[in-house]
Amino acid sequence: MPAIRLTIALNSKQSQKAPLLIPSSISLAPESKESCRSLILKATHAKLRLKKASRIYVAGTGKELLSEDDWKTALKDDITLLVSAGEDYIGLKKEAGSQGAQSTSASRDCPNALPTPPCAISILAKTAQVDPLSLTQVETTAHTLPGLILAVAQPDLHPGTKFPIGAVFVSEQWIHPPLIGGDVGCGMAWYRTRLSRASVEGDKGRRVAEKLRGLEGAWKRQLDRKRWLSDGGEGCSAGEEWDRSLGTIGAGNHFAEIQVVESASSAASDKDGALLAEGDVILLVHSGSRGYGGDILKRYTTDGKYSLHKDDPKASEYLLEHDRACEWAQGNRDLIALRFLSCLEPGEAAWDLGRNEGNSNEPTAEEIQTARANIKQRKVVDIWHNNVERTLWPPLPPLNLESQAATLSLHPEQPEQYPVYIHRKGAAPTYFPRPLSKSPNTNETRLPAPTPLSILPLPGSRGTPTLILHPTFSTATGWGHTNALSLAHGAGRSMSRAKAATYISRKYKGRSEDLLRGDTPTKIDSNGNKHCTSTSSHGNVRGEYENGGAWIVCEDKQLVWEEAPEAYKDVWEVCADLERERVAECVGWCRAVVSYKIRNE
Repeated sequence: MPAIRLTIALNSKQSQKAPLLIPSSISLAPESKESCRSLILKATHAKLRLKKASRIYVAGTGKELLSEDDWKTALKDDITLLVSAGEDYIGLKKEAGSQGAQSTSASRDCPNALPTPPCAISILAKTAQVDPLSLTQVETTAHTLPGLILAVAQPDLHPGTKFPIGAVFVSEQWIHPPLIGGDVGCGMAWYRTRLSRASVEGDKGRRVAEKLRGLEGAWKRQLDRKRWLSDGGEGCSAGEEWDRSLGTIGAGNHFAEIQVVESASSAASDKDGALLAEGDVILLVHSGSRGYGGDILKRYTTDGKYSLHKDDPKASEYLLEHDRACEWAQGNRDLIALRFLSCLEPGEAAWDLGRNEGNSNEPTAEEIQTARANIKQRKVVDIWHNNVERTLWPPLPPLNLESQAATLSLHPEQPEQYPVYIHRKGAAPTYFPRPLSKSPNTNETRLPAPTPLSILPLPGSRGTPTLILHPTFSTATGWGHTNALSLAHGAGRSMSRAKAATYISRKYKGRSEDLLRGDTPTKIDSNGNKHCTSTSSHGNVRGEYENGGAWIVCEDKQLVWEEAPEAYKDVWEVCADLERERVAECVGWCRAVVSYKIRNE
């Protein structure tokens, strides 16, 4: 009997693999010293450099091979086995022998559900590098979860624990909480400041960074936090346990950044010139629902179910909590901005509530609502990039309210639309975000026409440029079908956190302060890139700032390594992919002068 040919791969990095021949005479009993299991573990150590290999799974099904019967059932030509150092299987599991993963999942979770047609997959990344594991995660998700009709991999795509980040999934009749993740409502917002460019440049940026104090810890009383979150309406308080984090940035890749607009075309401003202009000093806040969103995800996936049919009462409950978390996250970003402006513009009475000390420690409801209104007046744009949105599909040309009826009457050939759910995890919308319907089980096909966003941020990484994107729509992209009405939300990681922590700490050994200082001599071109080359795809004259870096406030050394610019893709390459696909254009860019992560206060 001939040997069995198979592929072994690392469970944690499935793109790292090697072929292996298994002798037909080998023992399948795991306890045998010369067993198939022993051979595979030794081969993984030798070929893939995995030192503590201990568990073996079947790729695709996630079945762990534990007994002799398991090995007899699984072992066959061309199978791929994933070897782990003790961690659980990474990827979606589908039942062995299923007749198409989608119809199987659908019938298991909802016996009356009809099989879904195959899910189309669109990969927008061509220039930007993409980890093969993230593409595997996109494919696995698209072919496993029920109801999916389109999967779009944005150029900032990178692997998540089980599901990809930087991906968009469109589904019919099904909601999938893991495709949004635990930080429900995470997003970004730009706010105007009254700072001048001269007041933040060079060493003055260091002094600005020093002013950023009192930004950690709970803001005022729980009563005040509830009033802030009410915003004149019903409110979205999550209870004191979660509300204590309101107004704080959080760890990971979250940040607040003071930026100077270096370049802005006319498309970066509206007809009143009220968006962004060259020389403006602005505040970019990136944060979400903190622990509240993670609690929601945990509660709705504890039984191992990843999917909720729209007719399931749990779907309605989840969507209501999802909307609450999204509103909470917006309130969080607004309060972060208030706290920052209380440091940056200390003479402004409107921002006094941002500080925990002083006469404003027990503000009235009216004072809180006035402060929230004042912050909203400074807001340029606020988007969610972790959320699910209910909209009509396929997309139609964007319409303003005045021309909507007239245009539709001139184009009777427009396709009939139907409701879908757009799931985003690390993907920005192209339309103004709006909460889901309070009645998600309805078959209503007359949802209000959305309004396209004028601009939105595409941040690079800590201290590197943030690009100003303008979404574009055309017949060539199916009015947003190509990109699922979504864009990249940032540069996207090119290194895992573990790899970045090891690589960056070694690279900057003995000079870690260089990563935090804004006066370190840095070669930087007129696009804000730290690595000069002879040509520029955007045609800008090559230049060099003597002190081109940003002052970094981050008192968690591990985060300093994990979030270093080298751990991320080139944001200009991500942008180039979006422009090539004709789904967005770059209309300007901003340079960071102060980037705030965390202080130990």
